[in-house]
Amino acid sequence: MQQKRNIRLLISLVVLTASVFLISWLGQKTTHQIDKELFKVADQTQIDKVVFESGNRKLELKFSGTKWWVSDKEADRQLIKVFFATILQAEPKRKISNSPLDSLKKQFAQRTKLTLWMGDQVAKEFYVAGNPAKSETYFSFDGNEWYVVAIPGYRVYVASIFDLTENDWRDKRVFNFNWQNFKSLKAHFPQQPTQDFTISFANKLFGIEEVAVADTTKLSNYLEAIFNLQAEKILTPEEATKYDSLLAAEPFLQIEIQDIATKTFALKIYSSPGKNSRLVARTKEEAILLPPQAAAVMRKREYFVLN
Repeated sequence: MQQKRNIRLLISLVVLTASVFLISWLGQKTTHQIDKELFKVADQTQIDKVVFESGNRKLELKFSGTKWWVSDKEADRQLIKVFFATILQAEPKRKISNSPLDSLKKQFAQRTKLTLWMGDQVAKEFYVAGNPAKSETYFSFDGNEWYVVAIPGYRVYVASIFDLTENDWRDKRVFNFNWQNFKSLKAHFPQQPTQDFTISFANKLFGIEEVAVADTTKLSNYLEAIFNLQAEKILTPEEATKYDSLLAAEPFLQIEIQDIATKTFALKIYSSPGKNSRLVARTKEEAILLPPQAAAVMRKREYFVLN
């Protein structure tokens, strides 16, 4: 009888000891749990400047009160939204232990320092590094302690948006102006001038001067393609040299748009439309690449004739 009582007491003691250990372990686990808000800014709406620094590269995004700018060019609004959504949703998943640090030295050496400003105050500053092969992103405050970072529920390479160039950040709209001020559009085909046409806006209607009866649906689709035309890539002078011979030749198409203040917006397209091919073009300022869908703005006069 006494032996059974002793066994019960021993079992109770073991259970009690295990419970105490479990509570203690859970407490330690909670204490060491990574703060999901570690790299987040309390109020993103107050951020008015973002600075990226990597090696000799320094890139600034500035908010003017109505628009974001990169250098003196308007920034891509959608890309700005993606950037802020990224830093809002990205969470540290785990701290990198000492042993894997050596294998990631190359990635950490190519890090980017991100500084978020609110007026003249730094709201948050940390380093970003990435491993494209593994689609892993790492954040660190001091460049020594690193955390693996991810967006919950998504398999995306978070670091990619921190490595964008100035041209990547720019607004890609080719004809960036107020379309309520549209006056006319002239399309000129140097090798087929009989296919030239002029679209004008008068009496609240669009019309083609060279076509007596135009297909209004086709005209509407064409203008929508013009209004929404975006570059796939804005080329740097160095990148443009790859297309020197093509850009020195006669263009396939020249488009000139004029607004009611007689300001003109020009585009020259040097490639002829082809299936799934990029189109090489030039605005007044620089060379660009247009996506295959840009073929929709390369319509000839005959396209608009109502059958």
